[in-house]
Amino acid sequence: MGTAVPAPYWLLVGHPGPWPRKPIDAEPLTEVAGPLSKQLGRVGARLQLVRPHGRVEEAVREGRTPLPVFLVDVRRGLVGRSTWHSPEDLVELAGRFEDLPNPSEEPLFLVCTHGRKDVCCAISGRVVAAVLDDVLPGAVWETSHLGGDRFAGNVALLPEGSMYGRVDGDTAPRVVLDHLDGRVDLDRWRGRSSWHPAAQVVVHRLLGEDPRVRLADLPDPHVEVLADDVFRVTVQAPQGPFVRVVRRTMSEPHVLSCTGGPKAQALFAIEREQENTTTP
Repeated sequence: MGTAVPAPYWLLVGHPGPWPRKPIDAEPLTEVAGPLSKQLGRVGARLQLVRPHGRVEEAVREGRTPLPVFLVDVRRGLVGRSTWHSPEDLVELAGRFEDLPNPSEEPLFLVCTHGRKDVCCAISGRVVAAVLDDVLPGAVWETSHLGGDRFAGNVALLPEGSMYGRVDGDTAPRVVLDHLDGRVDLDRWRGRSSWHPAAQVVVHRLLGEDPRVRLADLPDPHVEVLADDVFRVTVQAPQGPFVRVVRRTMSEPHVLSCTGGPKAQALFAIEREQENTTTP
């Protein structure tokens, strides 16, 4: 489980397609690839291409209507909203994570449908996007690669940053609506995008062991590096600190997507409880 690289900020760029394998290679973003990447790298923001589920209007596809831009600050739980006309607009907006335009807490729901990256996402994602759009009209966006092709269909709940995988047309409405009501489907929850993978594993364990704990009540976990690939994670739960030691290893090569060959993957697993710690 988990997302490999913590992402506290997201830049969601409205783009009707086609989407290349890497968002930065999409036209006309290529015209500002250098300065845009620099701005995003300054704060550790991830770039996603998005489009509303359903038919993209011809005026949008031809560039006669401004496209949306969302700046997501996961740590503050805010979404800034704007539009872009030229690639230079995106460079300017990518420098505004500290001063979000038109900030709100209104949620966005991203569903990976990036078929060029992996066909699994296109097949599963489009069905998930369709059923979620029925229950959350106007809040669901198809997006480029979210990570973890093997978890398709993949869904991101922003600005909270929670990621879900192995969601299908039958389960998507329940999973998302339950989450909004404070109930986490631990069989499908992949963690929060702003957290270190080791922290995601420990919070998953905590939620599974103590049903009194609500994800929304947890502050960001503290991650301490003990040694190479060994981490101590402390979660300040309402019932007391929850501390676990996590080790990172690598799996044997295996198929991780519909189209790629076998690859190894990083695995984060709880190694032991920390002594003298309050646990559920």
